Amino acid sequence: MNSRQWILFAAVVFGGAFPSPGWAEKEIIVGRDSLGQLKVRIEFTIPSILPVSIFPGIQGFATGEIGVHSAVSDEPGNDFYVVSPTADFRLILVAKEPGMEVWNDSGSGFMQVGDTFYVGPAPFDTHPLWNLLVDSPGVARSLTVKFRDLNGIYPESDPFVISFAAPPRVSVAWAAGSLVLAWPVWADGLVLEQNTTLGPGGIWMPIQPPYPVEGNAFSLTLSMTTVSGFFRLRGP
Repeated sequence: MNSRQWILFAAVVFGGAFPSPGWAEKEIIVGRDSLGQLKVRIEFTIPSILPVSIFPGIQGFATGEIGVHSAVSDEPGNDFYVVSPTADFRLILVAKEPGMEVWNDSGSGFMQVGDTFYVGPAPFDTHPLWNLLVDSPGVARSLTVKFRDLNGIYPESDPFVISFAAPPRVSVAWAAGSLVLAWPVWADGLVLEQNTTLGPGGIWMPIQPPYPVEGNAFSLTLSMTTVSGFFRLRGP
């Protein structure tokens, strides 16, 4: 079969147009431990894959759907407790890698190392704008941040790292009459979908995981049973 009869549609889709009900909000939860120190729990996979920016004037990849939330209940088994509403919280930028930015709380520009982002008293639910400026699939860029209570009720949290990446790309190769698709393992959680056409009436059908792993990549071998096809990765 001629390889030209197959086309790889190199796209990553996150629940349709962003934002949408299909995009699951990701959470950074802020609480405290039994000794009173601020404690943070990241409830999403690192690195987080960012969609192409839809925000006017903001380039690259960006999202405001990674929220900072106060803990809503005590979890003694995890040494994780709610924080007092009399505290006054700020997000502090400790370090950033080139190409990875987070916008300040006024939306006027990028935070610089040492800057603070207003969070306020609990309960809080705030959404910084996280912005990856470079398109380097397979290469994650990170921010190091911490939380501080300006009222001094709690010692500040330990610094923690959040990493981000551009949508992964699927590579295609031919082997013994089969099509071999591969994409990086850090993109775990994405589902490969196949379609016979990009025109009206085309239906994207999932190729369900688990996918075989070879080295640092998922690698899926498909027999050549049709004359054309399109593939994409779809996020939650």
